[in-house]
Amino acid sequence: MRVTSNTFSESLISHLHTLSRRQINLQEQIASGQKVQNASDDPLAAQQVLELRDAAAANTQFQKNIQDHHEFADVTHGLMRNLQKVLDRAQEIAVTVDDIDSPEDMRSYATEVDQLLNHALHLSNAQHRGDYILSGTRNNTAPFTAATDPSGRVTSVTYNGNTSVIESEIAPGQRVSSRVPGQNDSGAGERGLLADTRSGADIFAHLIALRDQLEMGDVATIHSTTATQLKEDEENLLFHMADNGALQARLESSLSNAKDEKLTLEKEISNRADADLAETIVRLNQQQTTYQAALQSAGSLLDLGLLAYLR
Repeated sequence: MRVTSNTFSESLISHLHTLSRRQINLQEQIASGQKVQNASDDPLAAQQVLELRDAAAANTQFQKNIQDHHEFADVTHGLMRNLQKVLDRAQEIAVTVDDIDSPEDMRSYATEVDQLLNHALHLSNAQHRGDYILSGTRNNTAPFTAATDPSGRVTSVTYNGNTSVIESEIAPGQRVSSRVPGQNDSGAGERGLLADTRSGADIFAHLIALRDQLEMGDVATIHSTTATQLKEDEENLLFHMADNGALQARLESSLSNAKDEKLTLEKEISNRADADLAETIVRLNQQQTTYQAALQSAGSLLDLGLLAYLR
């Protein structure tokens, strides 16, 4: 088989180009710290890196959702604690009042309960980051509005929210909500915090009844009915507080797991995408040595060929 001078030169140029591309690729790896510059460099590794980065981005969103839920749950827990103080005092009044109390004492108790009622209304219309806490998904609407008599006393309270709650994922396939509706009369879904037909709770109605009964001196009804109703209000509130505590514990555990998973994902991405600097430098030196040897060999062969031609 005859090998022409053109074949030799073309082969030489192709070989030198290959060696040059390898050097450039290794130099880029050293400069960027990434061993996969393009998907064509290593298609399998590139695909794995993309999948891992998608998982890492989802993990970041999960952590944000968890932190948002935890923050909202903590704020809601504070609201519940304050409502518990209102109920504790209302129950104390309902239990201690008796027939020997004077009309003045009764009116004084009634005035205090009226203040507790207004305080509970104020608490229940609280907002966090611009959202009303107890309005369900109608978080831009104040959950409760009060009707008042000519003297300004609250006579009834209406719920303006709904029983739906905002949910988001804290892990693949795991959706939770840190919201609780202020009222639920449907008998299904999330229990209402201040009023719920399943538990018999209706804090506003029962505080209004207690105030009015104190003004009338109706101690018998207070002891036989209203005190029991206030106890049901407290039990419903304690249910929500326990549920809130369990949610916060779950969120803390989920956040810890998510952070651990994020570290694992970052390590896997690094293993597949990051260049080993020491190893890459060694490989670059080897390629440079090979390239120089190829140039020298080519130069020697070209010189010999030229001398033979001159002879």
